[in-house]
Amino acid sequence: MNFIEKSKMLERVDQLIRMKATGTAGELAKKLNQSRSSVYNTLDLLRDMGADIKYCESRKSYYYTTDKILAIGYKKNK
Repeated sequence: MNFIEKSKMLERVDQLIRMKATGTAGELAKKLNQSRSSVYNTLDLLRDMGADIKYCESRKSYYYTTDKILAIGYKKNK
């Protein structure tokens, strides 16, 4: 997976987490057409980037514990 594909994957997972629509790791893997281990790697990468992600057993979905925004790309230099 190249950088652009990985960036899009991170943005998609971020979107699903914000919607509280990830489901279990297995369900998320199916939605993303990825393996469960790839899903765990993606979640770990988001955590390494500063995301606070937990899993809710009752909702069967991942969620953010803090309000942060995923930003991948360039910002105008002031």
